[in-house]
Amino acid sequence: MMKRKQLATRLAIASMFLIHGVITGAWVPHIPLAQQRLGADLAAFGLALLALAAGAVTAMPIAGSLIHKHGSARVTLATGILFCLSFPMPALAGTIGWFVAGLAIFGAAMGAMDVAMNAQALAYEKQIGKPVMSLFHGMYSAGAMGGAGLSALVLGQFSAHTHLAGAVVIGLATICVAAFFLLPADTDRGLAEKRFFAWPSRATIGLGSLCFLAYMSEGAVLDWSAIELRQKFSLSAHVAGIGYGAFAGGMALARFTGDALRSRFGPVALVRSSAALAAAGMIIALAGQDAVMCIAAYGLAGLGLGNIVPVLLSGGGRLEPEAPGRAIAAVVAMGFAGSVIGPPFIGLAAQGAGLSAALGFIVIAMGIIVAVANTAKAARV
Repeated sequence: MMKRKQLATRLAIASMFLIHGVITGAWVPHIPLAQQRLGADLAAFGLALLALAAGAVTAMPIAGSLIHKHGSARVTLATGILFCLSFPMPALAGTIGWFVAGLAIFGAAMGAMDVAMNAQALAYEKQIGKPVMSLFHGMYSAGAMGGAGLSALVLGQFSAHTHLAGAVVIGLATICVAAFFLLPADTDRGLAEKRFFAWPSRATIGLGSLCFLAYMSEGAVLDWSAIELRQKFSLSAHVAGIGYGAFAGGMALARFTGDALRSRFGPVALVRSSAALAAAGMIIALAGQDAVMCIAAYGLAGLGLGNIVPVLLSGGGRLEPEAPGRAIAAVVAMGFAGSVIGPPFIGLAAQGAGLSAALGFIVIAMGIIVAVANTAKAARV
């Protein structure tokens, strides 16, 4: 009976990660469409994209405090519903002002759900006593790959309104059913401390700094890969989105094997080798002159990047056992700060150097992670 209950919980948490990925991936084909609809240049559009990450960073500490007070299960359900309902807002915005506002709300829900479901995943990992965080993040990546790929097909045949309605209905139905099988609120609610907000520790800052670089890289691919491929090879918007689908697919493959690799080789070796592989993939993707090769290279970059964030988050949640939700919120918020800085920085750099060259900063970020990967040792189970 206990194993059956644990399996139900694992499937429920995996479903939350899956839907989070599906909605995120479904947003990707709408990015170049939004740029075209709004008539914004790369620099202005990059600044507008900042709203998604800014909304997420603002909401994450609040989510951490709510988890401490109410438990991650309830916060995951509430933020998941808001995430699905807010998805159409930026995708249908007709002016840059409404686009920014809708993107901020969508980003806030995205970030808050991210913190809550990771806190739930960490509680489950502690309960069973072995690594599973990469598996859950693999479900996210599989969802992102499927969301981007299926959305490209749907948008090629149907209207944006039809696509958005279908994504919202599927997302809401999955989240509401899965919520019944999550770990109870008492699992990670109201532990030793009463302080809901606290400054992060030095160790948390170290992990958060690596998360900053990893999230900056993931966010740059999410926001700019479709536009980069479309510009370089004159692809249609829905075909250009396949590049991110390949990236997410590579991340999913890495994450489905990541728990076993972390158990065998340890978190430091896994993070270091993953960052090196991601750098190699991005070099090929940005320097290549064949569309198929570049899309495949984005997949290689995803294969490298896939396990970095799960390992860092697992370590972050262990740094504050009395308030894991708050610790995860701190690490993820620092990571998302990379997403805040990344889009406008890439956009501004692209104005002078070109988008492919600007995305080369991802290679530099991966090199830094290789050099300081020892910070990830806190993720040992």
